[in-house]
Amino acid sequence: MEPAEHINETETTVLEAILSRHSVSPKRVVSPGPTPAQIMQLMAAAAAAPDHGKLQPWRFIEFPETNRTALADVFAAALHERLPNADNEAVTRAREKASRAPVLLGLVLRLHRHVDVPHVDDQMVSGGAALQNVLLAVHAMGFGARALSGQAVRTQSFRAALKLADDEIFLCFIAIGTPTSAPKSRLRAKPETLLTRWDGTSG
Repeated sequence: MEPAEHINETETTVLEAILSRHSVSPKRVVSPGPTPAQIMQLMAAAAAAPDHGKLQPWRFIEFPETNRTALADVFAAALHERLPNADNEAVTRAREKASRAPVLLGLVLRLHRHVDVPHVDDQMVSGGAALQNVLLAVHAMGFGARALSGQAVRTQSFRAALKLADDEIFLCFIAIGTPTSAPKSRLRAKPETLLTRWDGTSG
């Protein structure tokens, strides 16, 4: 392995993509989004995530723009399930979530709870790694994205509409598009605050 001071061009590019990645609000992205071929590249990036036991404990769903009205109906139904007396303004806001970006993906965890190795925790980490790979690939392509969740995805009406299996969890949406403005600076943790060193003792 090369010393840190001899980082090559490929490593520099990867590090730059990681260190410069940032979330972009769905309100700040417009068309175009990734092409079908680029979406397949995003899936290839997801497939590179660590996957102990090759269980592939996650999958993605694409929500085409042509089906966003139906998705808006799902959001409205999910709101009424949680808040039966929701007013028209709340329903409108819920429906608007369906049209938040040119490309909208969903990440579903498919946890294999009957296996001891890898543990469910490891499988969840695999899903998180797949998500991060997609977000990094989106950023490297020049697009903006944000992972989004919320109470709607935990409702029975939402699960039924997406035909989720009993052992599946809808983790988040990923809204992707072309940024309309420069990213806002965000304070990040100092590297030295993230690392401790074990002293070799126990107890």
